[in-house]
Amino acid sequence: MHYRQRNTRLTQGRQDGAALFMALVFLLILTILGVFGMNVSRLENMMAGNTQFQTTALSNAEYTLARGVDDVLDLEAKGIPYPSGDQYHNFGTITPAKLVWDTFTSAAVSIPGGDSGRYVIENAGLDNNEGEDSSFTGLIKPLPGATVQVFMVSAQSESSRGAKRIVQSVVITDPLAP
Repeated sequence: MHYRQRNTRLTQGRQDGAALFMALVFLLILTILGVFGMNVSRLENMMAGNTQFQTTALSNAEYTLARGVDDVLDLEAKGIPYPSGDQYHNFGTITPAKLVWDTFTSAAVSIPGGDSGRYVIENAGLDNNEGEDSSFTGLIKPLPGATVQVFMVSAQSESSRGAKRIVQSVVITDPLAP
């Protein structure tokens, strides 16, 4: 009987060691899963933040574009001839796909919230041919013999984290009498 107790103690001691080893393995696995989960969560948070900055930049660019369109409509309403200089450029001097904002004079716009944007206006000239010979085919449909003034407004905005957005719009004034 004494022999049996000693044998039971040895077997019981080995079982305690195995349980400790398995607990450490499970703890290691749970730690790895926890660290992985934190990294995934951090990455998702950064992606959501970047989407927010890009959306803000787009919203600011659209706000800036609206200010540029207002500028064009104010010129037309006041009957002021199209000026040369400042943010105004003749058509063909700016290639929209390769617009380098630092080389062109642009109008700065303060956006509520502290951001800023810039816009340039291109005069595409007069069109009195129902849009057939215009580079804006399909957009200009004046009455026969009527004349419209065509402008292209390009606006840019950058968010505080560096997300840039550029938007453009074609502005066609009311038809002028022939």
